[in-house]
Amino acid sequence: MTPLSRCRYIPALAIAMLAAAAGHTDGFRPEPLGQVESLPAVYPDHWLVLHDATFFHMREGRFLFVDPTADTVSGQLRGMVSADFIAHYEQSPARREHYVIESFFSRGGRGGDRTDVVTVYDAASLEVAGEIVIPPKKVSSMPEIFGTALVAGDRLLVVYNFAPGQSITVVDLEKREFVAEYPISGCALVIPTGESGVTSLCSDGSLLTTVLTAEGELAGSHRSEPFMDADDPMFEKAAIIDGTAYFPTFMGNVIPVDLSGEAPAPGEPWSLLSAEERASGWRPGGWQLVASDRSGRFYVLMNPEGKEGSHKDGGSEVWVFDVGAGQRVARIPLPNWGISIAVNSAEQPLLVATNGGFALETYDATSGDFIKTLAVQTQTVFVTRGMRR
Repeated sequence: MTPLSRCRYIPALAIAMLAAAAGHTDGFRPEPLGQVESLPAVYPDHWLVLHDATFFHMREGRFLFVDPTADTVSGQLRGMVSADFIAHYEQSPARREHYVIESFFSRGGRGGDRTDVVTVYDAASLEVAGEIVIPPKKVSSMPEIFGTALVAGDRLLVVYNFAPGQSITVVDLEKREFVAEYPISGCALVIPTGESGVTSLCSDGSLLTTVLTAEGELAGSHRSEPFMDADDPMFEKAAIIDGTAYFPTFMGNVIPVDLSGEAPAPGEPWSLLSAEERASGWRPGGWQLVASDRSGRFYVLMNPEGKEGSHKDGGSEVWVFDVGAGQRVARIPLPNWGISIAVNSAEQPLLVATNGGFALETYDATSGDFIKTLAVQTQTVFVTRGMRR
C-alpha cells in the first residue's frame, strides 16, 4: 500500500497488537512507522481537488487531492490537508503551493476569540510552509469557488469578507503578509479580472471591479451599469473560458461577461434551451453546477423538473455547449441525481458528478460514458474541481 502523504499507519499497528495479545498473529504484518512520501511538485492534469466540508461538524473539514483514474482508495487518495470551519482554497502550480483560508476560535466549538489565517502548504510535502493572519472577516458560507482569487501572476491572494460589512482582504504571498482591506459595500465575491483585479456581483444588478497594483495597493475601480434581470436571476457560479465568465440564469439563459480587460464587459445573453425544452420545465440547478474543460467546452447541470425554488436541487443530466456558437454539443445522462459537477484539466477530460449520497461518479467527458464511482468516500463534497494550470 502506498502511504497517504504525511500520514502514519498507526491503526494497522494497533490491530496487530490486539491480535498478538489474543494469541492470533497469523496474517498480521504491521506496516513500519515513520514512512513519509512526497507528492509531485506539480500535480498531473487529471487529478482533482475535492472539498469535504464535513457539513455536520464543519470545524473538521479537509481538502483531498485525488487521482480519479486509480481503482482503490489508497491509489485515489494522494494527499490531504485540513480545512477548519468551511474553509476556502486556492492553489498555485507556479508557486507550488496550496492556500487554505480558515477560521479558528479560541474556545473551539464554544466560540471565543476568532482568528482567520491563510495557511500555506508546500505542494510536494504538504507541510505547512507559512501562516498569514488576516482580519477575522472572511465569509463563512457554503463553499464558494469565487470566495477567493489569485491575481497579479499569483502574487496576490484576495479574500471576500462578510462580517456583515462587505470588503476584500489582500495578501502578498511573496512577502507572506496582509496588505490591506478595501470596502466593496453591497457587493459579493471576487472573480479574477484582467492582470490584477477582482470583480464582485452587486445587489443593484451591476458589477464592481477593484483594480490592484502588483503590490496589492488600490489602483482604481470600475462600476458597470446594472444588467442582471431580477425576473431571471443569475447564478453566482460561472465557468471562465478564455477570459470570459459564463453565468447561467435560473430560467436557462447564459450571460457572458468578458473579464480579460481592466473593466468587465457584459455581453448578449443566449439560451441553453429550445422553446420545447423551456416549456417542458428544463432548468439549470445544483451547488457547483457549471464547469469547463481545456478545449473551452461549457458544462451545465440540468434539472428536467425545474420550478420556482429548484435552483439548488441538482439535476439528472449534464449538457455540454460550444460557447462560441452558443449551441449544445452533447447531453450526458446521470444514472443518479447530481448536485455538483467538475471537469479535470486532462487532454481527455473526465467529468465528475457528486450525487445525492455524496458519492463521486466519473464519466468520459467526450463520449459521456459512465466510468465508475470513486472509492474515496467523503461526508459532504460540495465543490469538486480540476487542478489549475
